[in-house]
Amino acid sequence: MSTRHSFLSTTGLIRPSSVAYIAEDDFPSQHAPPRGTKRGRRTHKMKIADDLPVHRARAGIVPLGPAFIIGLAVLLSFLFILSLSCAFLADEGAQPAFSTLLDDVAANMPGIVLIGDDVDVDVDEPALTIRWSIIACGQAFILPGSEGAHGSAVCGLPAMPFSIFVDGGRDPAATYDPTFFPYLNGSSQRVSIQNMFQFDDDHVLDVHEARLYPFDTYLLTSTLRATTLLDNQSLPIQRLSTLSVTSSFVIDSSDAPTFIEGAQGMQTTSRDLTLRVRRPAEARMYALLLFGASWMLAHTAVALVAFSWTLQGADNVMKHAAFAFLVVLLIPQLRNTMPDAPGFDGQYSQKMGMYDAHCGRVDVIGFFPQMLTSAVSVLMLIAMSVKRELQVLDRSPMIEERVKEVPAPLSTGLMKMRRGGASIDIGHMRNLSRTFS
Repeated sequence: MSTRHSFLSTTGLIRPSSVAYIAEDDFPSQHAPPRGTKRGRRTHKMKIADDLPVHRARAGIVPLGPAFIIGLAVLLSFLFILSLSCAFLADEGAQPAFSTLLDDVAANMPGIVLIGDDVDVDVDEPALTIRWSIIACGQAFILPGSEGAHGSAVCGLPAMPFSIFVDGGRDPAATYDPTFFPYLNGSSQRVSIQNMFQFDDDHVLDVHEARLYPFDTYLLTSTLRATTLLDNQSLPIQRLSTLSVTSSFVIDSSDAPTFIEGAQGMQTTSRDLTLRVRRPAEARMYALLLFGASWMLAHTAVALVAFSWTLQGADNVMKHAAFAFLVVLLIPQLRNTMPDAPGFDGQYSQKMGMYDAHCGRVDVIGFFPQMLTSAVSVLMLIAMSVKRELQVLDRSPMIEERVKEVPAPLSTGLMKMRRGGASIDIGHMRNLSRTFS
């Protein structure tokens, strides 16, 4: 069914409703350009106006330019970095770690307390070092002018001299004498010299579970006792406590009172410490992510071998070999970035007096097979590339022979002569030969 249009609609004076939605920009303008119809050189201002980017509005919205998007991305990046940097600021209003413990000791069982301010765990040695601070809680045990140790107003430096023995040693691990602490000028305040009330205690770690990295756990037990310097009497230690979190480990400490029975039946009080050292959850998750990433790289090298099997050219195969060789270089770097991972040279056992060469499980099921898989993939890709190159060399002489066997095309004149000679009757030539004979 045809639709008839009126004179006004056909002449363009009135648009029909079916085409009313079409934008006017879709039709070429019938008006002369503003700079005239005469062709000639455009002025410098016109060039600049034409070179400027034009952002057309879409549904009444002007899209953002690339410069604005890049600037916004840089600004958001700086804000993200600044917000993360706030985590390094110290919390000045936080309560000291051992203040609650010291207040409880001063209220319930005043006496000597040893605080482990620092715990250094070295799995490669393997060794664990505790830096102990000698603290006294209770007015009867505090040296006047030394109050306020570790944020506790009722704890300070001990007032009596004594010696500390570790793990049944005959020689004291530390000797404490309060008479050497100096006074501040014009006051009764004592200056706390760290080396005069702190000492280091070294232990050898049991590394039988080191192969379970990052789920390895280390156990340490130790005993400490204190005796006075004047009459060599036993001095009870009320508490032993250490830090619970270090940079790479989480430490669970527990202590219990014990006693040692001497040769004449005399009992000497002591205190035992048990430390259980393990990896934090963040370190375990990070190590597992690196473990999975290394296996994905190894699988990528195997996939490159499978893809190269269907390729024809040697150049593409060599590109895949280069990527596989890069995987071989990346896997050891990922292994080295695992937090405080044990080395590849075994661990020394103090009890057995020899090196324990058992490799970690993360290497037995991870690093070693990953390196072997990636290296074999590189060798296979190189062999595949060499094979493709030899196949190309073998095919080139056969192609040259085929090219030589093909006859050259005849010229146009020779083709005409052959075609013309095929239509000539040579019967009269035979009769002429018979006449002369």
